[in-house]
Amino acid sequence: MPLLHNIDTNINITTFVSLEVGQELIRTEQKLLSGEVYIQRIGEPTVYYNVVVYVDRAGKAQLMDAEDTIALLKVIVQHGTYYGRITELKFSERMAGDRFEATLTLVKEELTT
Repeated sequence: MPLLHNIDTNINITTFVSLEVGQELIRTEQKLLSGEVYIQRIGEPTVYYNVVVYVDRAGKAQLMDAEDTIALLKVIVQHGTYYGRITELKFSERMAGDRFEATLTLVKEELTT
């Protein structure tokens, strides 16, 4: 069952969740005198998760609080379980049924147990 869960407060925020994995690379490109292009990757890629959720007013408040406190979130979807912290949060206009669509960007968090 899909779920967005705040680990810090132990609150389930919503079950209406979708997630896509992405990455961001830092690289430089230089053109050599021979005409070849030299590409250098710097560091490791930053993995992030693009998450779309549907929440009620309480869920909206919980998401804003999670962004404010930099809370650790757990996202469970059909293809896996992911952990991260909000780096970007946007809400759409209010939808029917007093619901909101929220788009979150989470930066991947490595858990050590």
